[in-house]
Amino acid sequence: MVSAALTLVALLASLVGAPPAGSPALQDTSQAQPGSQSPLLEVYRRETFVYPTDSRRNPFVNLIEEDTGGPIFENLDLTGIIFGGSAGSVASLVDRATEKSYRVRRGDIVGNARVVEIRPDAVVFQVTQFGVTRSETLRIRREEEEQG
Repeated sequence: MVSAALTLVALLASLVGAPPAGSPALQDTSQAQPGSQSPLLEVYRRETFVYPTDSRRNPFVNLIEEDTGGPIFENLDLTGIIFGGSAGSVASLVDRATEKSYRVRRGDIVGNARVVEIRPDAVVFQVTQFGVTRSETLRIRREEEEQG
């Protein structure tokens, strides 16, 4: 029984490329002395990294991007809401930096923010900055609030 187990171990070891038990180990030629007859084999190994695109960011990509594809959330003002229930609501936003206006619905992305919910008097956003996501709410400014 023991000899059958050793034979099985030797067979498995030969399949994976390791020297079988009891056989002399392979000699390392990378440390060959000058003047010896064994050829010197140089092996260059390069480590590569692959980052999956699932909810993790590549650590080698700059956190501050030059072109974010839209306005920064802090520059947005909510100018109006057409409330039509859960599916038909539309909000109007203005970027103070560029004076550009945006019409958004639930699920739309504007710059670094995604519209989560549109209420009759406010819009709830999910803002992502530097890999951290937070919830922000923009409310409509009334004329009394703007003057006072």
